[in-house]
Amino acid sequence: MDRPVRDFMTQDVATIDEDADVHELEKLFLEKRIHGVPVTDKAGRLVGVVSQTDLIAWHFELGVDGTAFYEMAQLQLRGDGVHPVVTSLQEDEATLDVGELPLGDQETLRVSDIRNASVGEVMTPLVHAIRPESTAVEAAARMLRHQIHRLVVVDGDLKVQGIVCAMDLLALVPGVEEVARS
Repeated sequence: MDRPVRDFMTQDVATIDEDADVHELEKLFLEKRIHGVPVTDKAGRLVGVVSQTDLIAWHFELGVDGTAFYEMAQLQLRGDGVHPVVTSLQEDEATLDVGELPLGDQETLRVSDIRNASVGEVMTPLVHAIRPESTAVEAAARMLRHQIHRLVVVDGDLKVQGIVCAMDLLALVPGVEEVARS
């Protein structure tokens, strides 16, 4: 178990810039079918992590029950043809003064097109990271100590090199893979 983390970490890791908006994050989660990603600054240095739980918390803290965010809001156009009236957000009709919106051929907008935040506002700035030269034993000890399931692997400049998760460590235990295959 003295193998270095670099030997068994996942190297092809998606990251997201702290200035990206949460809707880019949602798209990344859905396209890659992942639950969380490291967050980087413009220089590519690790500044946080963001998970689906962080995203759900952001939705609920806005006072929305969470489901309306993903539903399509039916928008009716006022006389000038550019100011939408959202009719499916709440029981009462809510008028939004959002200025001119380029609706094009669409007569509907998602609620997510109106409400937004940066990933930096949603992320968790506390990151449990480890160096590529650290051992499997060190990674396991850190996960157990902090009761977490993954560590971001970073180099000396805090650039993301990979991720190591509890399943990566479990696969290193002698006999586990053979049992799984049987």
